[in-house]
Amino acid sequence: MDERDDLEVAADRLRVVVGRLARGLRTTAGGGITPTQLSALATVDRHGPLRLSALAEIEAVNPTMLSRLVARLEEDGLLRRTPDPDDGRAALVAVTADGRRALGRLRARRSAYLRDRLTDLTERDVESVLTALDALERLAGVPDPVDADDGGGS
Repeated sequence: MDERDDLEVAADRLRVVVGRLARGLRTTAGGGITPTQLSALATVDRHGPLRLSALAEIEAVNPTMLSRLVARLEEDGLLRRTPDPDDGRAALVAVTADGRRALGRLRARRSAYLRDRLTDLTERDVESVLTALDALERLAGVPDPVDADDGGGS
């Protein structure tokens, strides 16, 4: 088997593993927040108050859908909309204290899910996972792993 075949097999295996872990993390989120809502909430938390247009661009969602999503997060008390001091026609969205608490709970549940999976592994397997993390973070484009969020997959 040559290097190209090895990469093909590795890519297939990685796709399956990432898919299964992502599915487990999505089902762990709970709290009545959809993955898209969680991603938007985490983005606003990470970037600070944002215009809806900026949030739509970062999240790569259509502005109409985003407006409905933000309205729902506002209704739930997780985001608040305020006038943009630089442009009275625009609004900024910011995470509320309840939104930060909700994010903290969701992140804790997701971390617990992964921690539980890790405890099922042998010590050697855990060491292998820890060794692979730097490369996986680079592969995923995680700029600052400590501050990184799961977003769409938060």
